[in-house]
Amino acid sequence: MQGAYLKTFFLIIIFSNGTFAKDFDDLFNTTIMIMDESIDESIDKSFESLVFRLLGTNDDEKMKLIKDQYDSKDFLKTYTLLTKNNIKFLKASFDEETVIKQFVDNEISFIGRNRPVVFLDIEVDNGFDKPFKVETIPYENSFESSIQEIFNEISQERGLFFEFPQNNITLINSDYFFEEKTNNDFNQYKFDYFASINILRLGINSWSMKYGNEVLFFENEDQMFKEIKEIFNEQSFIYLSNFVLDRLEEEIIIKFSKVTSVEMIDKLLEILDQMISIKRYSITSFKNDEISFILEIFGTQDQFIESVKSHKDLTLDKSSKDLIEASLIKI
Repeated sequence: MQGAYLKTFFLIIIFSNGTFAKDFDDLFNTTIMIMDESIDESIDKSFESLVFRLLGTNDDEKMKLIKDQYDSKDFLKTYTLLTKNNIKFLKASFDEETVIKQFVDNEISFIGRNRPVVFLDIEVDNGFDKPFKVETIPYENSFESSIQEIFNEISQERGLFFEFPQNNITLINSDYFFEEKTNNDFNQYKFDYFASINILRLGINSWSMKYGNEVLFFENEDQMFKEIKEIFNEQSFIYLSNFVLDRLEEEIIIKFSKVTSVEMIDKLLEILDQMISIKRYSITSFKNDEISFILEIFGTQDQFIESVKSHKDLTLDKSSKDLIEASLIKI
């Protein structure tokens, strides 16, 4: 793999308990609903959606700089037209190197594949059943499904992860509604941010919702769902702001051990290609099942170490000022 590939980097803020972000693999793939518009207009919307993900916020001036004299379709690799439930969608895939080059050339900061994990503790008392927490799939009822869908939509639009507890959380007598503490049962989960919502049915179709220090009241479910979406769309700006690109550049050495096959080498090269923290890289040595690379990265060594620690296919073995040592999770 050529070492001259232009790459770029996102800043990972070092939280006191480490960072538990995950790679958003479909970062450069978008799916949007097609309205009464041309294919070119839909591709424009798709590209704007991608830029929104990368910036973490809407910015018309930066959008103009990124597009420059190009059309949105100039950044396109492939697109497909889909139909689901009689609704048309355009699924587009954009060329990573071409897009990133526009960001770098225009000195525009952005967020890479590594994205924050937001853990959601949502308690519901519907007035009929025992209070429950919204959990992972499978959905228990349409109410849970509607809440899950809100966060699925925001996740895909903004490029971050919302996670719910597994289907093993039970409420005991000491767990009172609107309590401020974090449930000890959540210690098993890893996340960068924690958000708690308490929902209570007040009447046939009237509800209250506590989020933060506020208690809000709604005349129906739809009003409440709309408010949840608005709140977490706004919160996503904050979640993503801590993962924005650092413009610093540095050279580091990383050594991978226990590299015992051609398949493992291919996998390592694939990983390095996909880490947009790496501007370019080259192999410096390969002996005794160990392969070393010199990397030119955006950001600091500490920031890069965090990206290795949170990578789904890598394990950080140890690090020093002069060397990062890591290994590939068995393939």
